[in-house]
Amino acid sequence: MRIAFVTDCFWPRVNGVTVSIQSFKDELERRGHEVVVLCPEYPKRDRSIPEPGVLRFDSMGNSFSVEDRLVHLHAFPRVFMALDRFRPDAVHINTEFALQIAARLWCKARGYPFLITAHTNWEHYVGNYLSRLPKRPLKTFARTVMRLLYGTADILVTPTAEMASVLRGYHIRRKIRIIPSGIDPNLFVADRTEAAAWRARLEERHPVLAGKRWLLFVGRVTEEKNVAFLVPALARVAREAPDAALVLVGDGPGRGHVERLAARAGLSDRVVVTGYLPRNELRHAYANAEVFAFASKTETLGLATIEAMTAGVPVVAVGIMGTRTVMRGDNGGFMVREDLAEFSAACVRLLTDPALRAAKSAEAREWSKQFSIAAQTDRMERIYEFSASIRRSAMSARRRIKVKLKWVYRAVEGYIRRLAE
Repeated sequence: MRIAFVTDCFWPRVNGVTVSIQSFKDELERRGHEVVVLCPEYPKRDRSIPEPGVLRFDSMGNSFSVEDRLVHLHAFPRVFMALDRFRPDAVHINTEFALQIAARLWCKARGYPFLITAHTNWEHYVGNYLSRLPKRPLKTFARTVMRLLYGTADILVTPTAEMASVLRGYHIRRKIRIIPSGIDPNLFVADRTEAAAWRARLEERHPVLAGKRWLLFVGRVTEEKNVAFLVPALARVAREAPDAALVLVGDGPGRGHVERLAARAGLSDRVVVTGYLPRNELRHAYANAEVFAFASKTETLGLATIEAMTAGVPVVAVGIMGTRTVMRGDNGGFMVREDLAEFSAACVRLLTDPALRAAKSAEAREWSKQFSIAAQTDRMERIYEFSASIRRSAMSARRRIKVKLKWVYRAVEGYIRRLAE
């Protein structure tokens, strides 16, 4: 099959949508499918890196989020031509913004079903991007847009049952297919020698990490990820585990706030923000972590949690939204309330009880297998086949109508000729 992914964010933008698309693309190509990704151009992208199967379009900055881009309206004709040339069997939209509009217009004009994955609960996010505006009207606006967008999709997919429940709460009555984003387990198998060498290089840049045991966070350092919660949690953990440190692998607009919180709490020698890492280095970060600490309350799924489990790192996470779907209790770690005492106590248990940590590490690896990219791609392939079958049926129906109309025209033409005679 030929499958087109349409998205307003892709590398070098780091987030769950980017990782999800890349994971599905890689696995689909391994299975012999032809895949193309339509996405924005980024000014600082390294153009020396080859990108087979990726089409970029002129974009502009996004005042709501400095890390994101919006494809220019004048690029829409190029989007239409790219899709015409590719002739996809299925179009999979993974965005709510500019390229979603372009792809929707093309699908409607060409008779394709409108397939979209609802990755993000914008009701929770919009207040952070437009913080100066009243939150209640913003949430109402987000609900309305989500209802109009997702409610008109021909095929609607979400990564979790929780997100499906959110959409049903907006009175969206379409069938919702739940397919989590998958993880390639091979990406998170680390060689011990390589992981130790990687850590040594990191400690050269951040000497305060020498001899420390890590509570690891991976993701964007933003308000919606609730990263600031981890700083006072670390303060409590350090009372019982004096060698504990918090390592934040990522970056974002909340970085300065987190670093100031750490300084005020006297934890600057225990909190390190590394910035984003190349994806092939993440396995080394997980290999050096004792606990994966995750406090986000807005995750649609939470790919980093699955990555940590796949790497055998026990998780301590706030059990809200996607985290609840992934962990379903204390599987692979401890799912707790957003309570500092409860969160820090779970971290301390894993840091101070080697046998418990070993058991939870094995449990995490086993539990993560259900989120493998192979298993999820099996399900997504069936969606693409269904989408293609809808289009084939529609085209067949149009052909039958044309044939019938041709015979009607001929009959009318013959009747008119006989009258003229």
